Amino acid sequence: MLNIRKDDHVKVITGAYKGKTGNVISVDKKNKKVTVSGVNVRKRHEKPSQTNQTGGIIDKEMPIAISNVMLLEGSTPVRTRRIHEKGKPSVRVSVKTGKEI
Repeated sequence: MLNIRKDDHVKVITGAYKGKTGNVISVDKKNKKVTVSGVNVRKRHEKPSQTNQTGGIIDKEMPIAISNVMLLEGSTPVRTRRIHEKGKPSVRVSVKTGKEI
């Protein structure tokens, strides 16, 4: 079970984009990858289509390994743990502070 979800604020902890922060755009559970806004941006050639009338070269965020990002609580990266209680859905909790995220 992955502890990073869509719209979470994360920080890249390793790789070429180390230190950058952004919001998670999408999570690929099968391949354990996340797409973060403003991180791992590549140029892609697109044909004109219904959604993109002009086409051309666009900047697109590409996925990175989920192990390369950490969830941010405030401005500090934190490890998370899941707490399971009977009859309630599981919640993510910060390991350091014990606060629910």
